[in-house]
Amino acid sequence: MDNRRRIEGCGFWAPALLWLPLGVFVTAAVLFWTAPEAWTPMLPESAAALAPCGLPLALACRLIWRLGYRRSAWVTWVGLGAVTAPLVAGLPGPLSIAAWAVVTSLPAWLAWWWLPEPD
Repeated sequence: MDNRRRIEGCGFWAPALLWLPLGVFVTAAVLFWTAPEAWTPMLPESAAALAPCGLPLALACRLIWRLGYRRSAWVTWVGLGAVTAPLVAGLPGPLSIAAWAVVTSLPAWLAWWWLPEPD
């Protein structure tokens, strides 16, 4: 039982930490596909800096999931993630990226606060 709980935890934390760096890298690859030597050397250090920035949206969607609104949690995560990643890709530094990630996760937090708990 303990192993199953650990696997379920990894099933959340891996996507929660990786969705924003992957989205930013895909956006960079699409925008700069002709000059990959300009942005590929920055991948490892950028991934480490961007990973915690995706947590506000992931945690809000996890709370929505735990309320029982599973489909809504997925739609929220995919929808807001699709908006966040391209917008964050053009920002200059980690503080602005973190601030923008928090701002774009606010609708998910408001949904969690507003949605009633199921009976």
